[in-house]
Amino acid sequence: MAEVKYSYCLDENGRLVHIKNVTDAIRRVHRYRCLQCGQEMVANLGQKNAWYFSHKADTACDGESYLHKLAKRLIRAKFMNEESFPIIFHRDFPCEKRDECPNYREWACQECETERCDLKYWNARPLYDSCMEEEKCGEFRPDLRLKCSTNPDVPPIFVEVFKTHQSSEAKVSSKHKIIETKKIESEADIDDILKRGFVEGENCTLHNFRPKREIDKSKVRVPLERFILYNSGKAFVESLTCEMLDKRMKPNSEVELNVKKHEPGIREWNVQSDIDSYEKGLLYLADKGMPIRNCILCKHYVYNDYLSHFMCKLYRTLGLKDPCPDQTEAEICERYELNKKLKNYPLYQLEKDVTRVLT
Repeated sequence: MAEVKYSYCLDENGRLVHIKNVTDAIRRVHRYRCLQCGQEMVANLGQKNAWYFSHKADTACDGESYLHKLAKRLIRAKFMNEESFPIIFHRDFPCEKRDECPNYREWACQECETERCDLKYWNARPLYDSCMEEEKCGEFRPDLRLKCSTNPDVPPIFVEVFKTHQSSEAKVSSKHKIIETKKIESEADIDDILKRGFVEGENCTLHNFRPKREIDKSKVRVPLERFILYNSGKAFVESLTCEMLDKRMKPNSEVELNVKKHEPGIREWNVQSDIDSYEKGLLYLADKGMPIRNCILCKHYVYNDYLSHFMCKLYRTLGLKDPCPDQTEAEICERYELNKKLKNYPLYQLEKDVTRVLT
């Protein structure tokens, strides 16, 4: 690990001192010692370099142990001295119907939520109000143990500072809730916890916390999209939620289709590049005998980087004022020709990916 610059030490009374609170006059009247080894330290207050403490004499003091002790002391001080101490959950809640739903895909059918809670209060009521350092709890001795002094039946929470080893398998598999910091490699890692609290997946790992959440089917995106065709020939693609899988989304639509989306980065067929839900919907209906002609399917309809939009590359030849004509212009266009990529798209894949919504 990188060399530790000591920003903290203890004064002669055992109080934790930060280098920013030391002046030349103050350092003349106080004696400082190392938080880890207890040896004498000096305050370096240079004019150019950042201020820091260093050992007065050569020492084999372990910087990792210093950070471990410092983290425990500062986290405990923050917990005891401030009105709240946040814990932030970043959780993916999978759908409860995943075992029975044919459309379930782990990468899509879950709700990602961030939930902010407080380790000191729950529903505006005091919860944990005590934080003890290395107090034994059964067979374990956690770095910090959060307790509720008014209700001993409230199960404790362990706070473990990851220095060189993570929590043992026995501890993790116990019923105890554990907050384990990511590996503390610098004072900045400790400062992040003090500033933001514990943030799951960022500065800590949470064990045995089991927030339960029922997914709102009206909000959850599914690995399908809805292709909607109107009598005018115009078509649109919209996001789809669980509750709308078997229902029409637009009462005045002519046809609605559910179109399967593929996991990002995954191709399920051997043509050079995949096509989107809009193209699949149009191709599917054309294959079923509908007289579909749409600019999106035409080989002359290409993406223009300058316009950041698709355009007809024959618009001047065809006498069109707009290089980006309405998609239904293909119905009367003499130069309309199906894109080669779409001609080669396997029909069996369309049958797998597209289903008609009847109700």
